[in-house]
Amino acid sequence: MSLQLVSQGASDLAELVRLERHAFAAKVRVARAVLGWSQSEFACRVGLTQRAVHKLEQGDTEPRRLTVRAIAAIWQEEGLAFEDNGDGGFRVTVRPALLASNTKQTPRRRVDRSHRGATDGNGPSAVYRG
Repeated sequence: MSLQLVSQGASDLAELVRLERHAFAAKVRVARAVLGWSQSEFACRVGLTQRAVHKLEQGDTEPRRLTVRAIAAIWQEEGLAFEDNGDGGFRVTVRPALLASNTKQTPRRRVDRSHRGATDGNGPSAVYRG
């Protein structure tokens, strides 16, 4: 009987960890959407790779405490606040200053991919348009 209870407790704990990981992944996706950042831009600001952000957003990996702290600091700096609900969900608050700043953003520069592979003698080059 006690073995079964221990097994059930471990199963419940594993499920709780999985749900927390997926909730954190959803928060990262929501934050990026509100901020208008690509995975690469978010990764650069947090100190991760784009692939690491992708894995976090899929809930594939358990983030390190240092990573969670760095991400939380970025959210705070940018004016985002997350509040966990008792049912496993969360609420996000976006500060008015963030909304105002997002309406004044300049367009991102894009790579003109029609020139892919063109070289100037020093290897491939990209053309940026502002």
